[in-house]
Amino acid sequence: MFIAGTERWKVTFAEPEALRIGLYIRDVAGLEPLTEPAIPPLDPPCDVWPVWSRRPIDVPTSGAVRLLGGRDVNLVVASGQWARWWTHALDVGTGAIDDFRPPAFLPLSGVPDLRALVQRHFHNANLWSDGVNDDPRTKHALSAPGAGLNAMMRDLPKTLGRRPAQFSMRITVIGVQSKHAWLLAPDHVLMTRHLVADIDNVLDWLRPRILALG
Repeated sequence: MFIAGTERWKVTFAEPEALRIGLYIRDVAGLEPLTEPAIPPLDPPCDVWPVWSRRPIDVPTSGAVRLLGGRDVNLVVASGQWARWWTHALDVGTGAIDDFRPPAFLPLSGVPDLRALVQRHFHNANLWSDGVNDDPRTKHALSAPGAGLNAMMRDLPKTLGRRPAQFSMRITVIGVQSKHAWLLAPDHVLMTRHLVADIDNVLDWLRPRILALG
């Protein structure tokens, strides 16, 4: 996590673990959820394994995943359940990791098809997520805008010509194959890791949104 500004006006960057795990499960299970905005595939992809991570366990790539009672998981149903979970996870932020409590994953009991896929893939998803989080490039991306953003926040009273209103902007970071940002709410931005790491472009994108809040 990276925070710029003061207690009264601040911008927080975070790449929630639950979102990395959720995206891994989406991609490895072949789900095709309809979300707004549409979320590109992972970068790195789920089949690219960090060299410093423990090796994944063998998960069968063929054969149906079954629910209690013997019904096969319906991938269309699971995709819809994933889309609803994603909306919830974006809203909750880092607290969404509480949905992933092995082995029963009880918080997902209302989405049984998705829950069965999580039970199947969670071990590898967790290893993969930890490996990506330990990647120095991931850590660098979150702090890349630091100096410029701190300067921008420090100069906010001078730029506005007055004391800024109290605000807190939350930037949720995801590692996907795009350089983009989406305004989910005036104070909540979904941003790709590639854009966060692009110091000039990310500051240009953030400046008018921060001024609008201030």
